[in-house]
Amino acid sequence: MGSLLIRSEGPRCNNSIRAMIVLGILACFSQCIALTGCSGCSRQAVVPMDLNRPVSDAPCGSRDDGSAHIPPRFNDFIPPVKGGSYLDPQYGCAVVRLTDAKLQFHVAVHHQYSTISAVNQDSTRIMLITESGQGVIVDMGGKVVVGPHDFPAINAGNVPWARNAAETFYYTNGNALYRGSVSGHAVKSSVLHTFAGGPSAVIPDEEDLSEDGDHLWIVAGTQAFLYTISANSVGPAVNVGAKETNCGWHKIQITPANKMLMTWACNGASVGRGQEVYNSDGTLDWHMFDNSLHTDVGRDFSGNEIAIVGRIPDTYKDACRSGGGADIIKLDRPHTIFCLVDLNWTPAHISYRDSARGWVAISLFDQDACPSYSCLSSNLRPDWQSAWRHFYEEIILVKIDGSAVFRLAHHRSRSAEYYWAESRAAISRDGGYVVFDSNMNESGLNSYSDVYMIKVR
Repeated sequence: MGSLLIRSEGPRCNNSIRAMIVLGILACFSQCIALTGCSGCSRQAVVPMDLNRPVSDAPCGSRDDGSAHIPPRFNDFIPPVKGGSYLDPQYGCAVVRLTDAKLQFHVAVHHQYSTISAVNQDSTRIMLITESGQGVIVDMGGKVVVGPHDFPAINAGNVPWARNAAETFYYTNGNALYRGSVSGHAVKSSVLHTFAGGPSAVIPDEEDLSEDGDHLWIVAGTQAFLYTISANSVGPAVNVGAKETNCGWHKIQITPANKMLMTWACNGASVGRGQEVYNSDGTLDWHMFDNSLHTDVGRDFSGNEIAIVGRIPDTYKDACRSGGGADIIKLDRPHTIFCLVDLNWTPAHISYRDSARGWVAISLFDQDACPSYSCLSSNLRPDWQSAWRHFYEEIILVKIDGSAVFRLAHHRSRSAEYYWAESRAAISRDGGYVVFDSNMNESGLNSYSDVYMIKVR
């Protein structure tokens, strides 16, 4: 799984960009300020009228009112049993508990990442990974379909679902790429391609299957290749180095046009640093940023390739009013940028698998050390209520044009405790479900978390 990568550098001002962000102004609104210490008592922000117009495919939850809301019973909330559900007491969405890690696996269990759909193509199966690195498949109620002992051996935790067959997924083992297909409670596997250049091949951290369902960037040794499934062909190599070593690759994603979005392990203005986009033939298309943050890719309503970035770190001025929101930037030149939603510098994970409906899932968390407003109750600072701000510890949906913001639920995970407590919410490809991790103020396992699901509509 991808390790957390948060760059602290603030964006540099670029006055030439200001003229290009007019369309984003309505999506950026004032944030609430200090709380008085109780739920719903914060000063309410001014929300533009355009954000209140009806939405034809409105999800569950509540329209954003610009205020901070402390989750009721934050310190004594008891989650349901596995397979059970509850209505979020603040926003009303139905939340299903899919796993009981302590009882079922005796290790923590997670979904994969915000940029990878945990839900399969027909929304009947969910892909999970145990802390031990074993795959698990459950149905939409949490019933185990393929257990860890029946799942094939994998050498990376990234196991994306196919787009043309609901029971099919892709994984790597050794130096080969496999196609797996669920059959009863087992998996039938076949080798698609064996990669030279190293003892192992991986589907990189953060990469989902391509929009056309036919491409994956594969890393073998120190080289990355665009693999075409239908043709069983491999494109030119890109030298990406060793993962996390000597400024080698950190994370790789595939854009709708099958370009490679590369996050390098080191910052810098030179090639092979920061965040870059490479063409399918392996040539450099764009040195995107000198630094990087959580990013997902997709298309806007006009069909343009875009990236949604959890705060533009440099090179381009962040378009949101606070200077620290989720921005949209076009991947084609001149790389127009506008504010999607102002997060007021709250760190966030981005998930955009739902290009057709245009809903972006954003989950917000605290990356700081305990004590903070989001630690286990035994470590929680005594004035945690006064530290609570707008969107803290929430999962929200935002229309890709910035026209609507819905708040779905508090994920209730004490995300300052450790990496796996960060919810990393992921939206399904049809926009009907959001899967997230949470420790629900529980402990007892190393890096404990369970997996939950919101039925969005």
